[in-house]
Amino acid sequence: MRRFALSLAVLALPSWHAGAQESKVSIPPEPTPHLSPAVGIHYGSPLRISVAVGVLADMSTRRNDGIIVMAEAGRQGNEVSAGYFRLLGRYGSGYSLRAAVVRTGDEPWNASPHTTYVGVEGHWMLIFGVGGRVGYLRRVSRSVLDPHDNLASVGLSIGW
Repeated sequence: MRRFALSLAVLALPSWHAGAQESKVSIPPEPTPHLSPAVGIHYGSPLRISVAVGVLADMSTRRNDGIIVMAEAGRQGNEVSAGYFRLLGRYGSGYSLRAAVVRTGDEPWNASPHTTYVGVEGHWMLIFGVGGRVGYLRRVSRSVLDPHDNLASVGLSIGW
């Protein structure tokens, strides 16, 4: 009987010991991007007044920074931009830095008509999404009507 009990213990011991080496710590799943809508109204150069819609793709677990993609239709042109955003606090304050492409219309402010510009823009929101933007863009298409090679984009914005 002793031999039988000893044999049974020897057979059971490796399986009990193997179970003790399994990790009890669970690995948290990878955070999925959190998508949020972005909407804004802008007033300034070169589009005059415009409405912007886009998407914020928040990649972090804190849900306050990530990628922003926007399309903007204005009275005197259109803009498409993409870049990085960061929210700073609870009251709609933050900033975004974006690469932008602007196509002007018939009578843009401080720009050549029917011309494409490419450059960078910075958007600052002070509180409740109210802020401004400033940018520098360079002409990439030909315009025979007006020799504006560079464009300073300046404006006020309201967004959420």
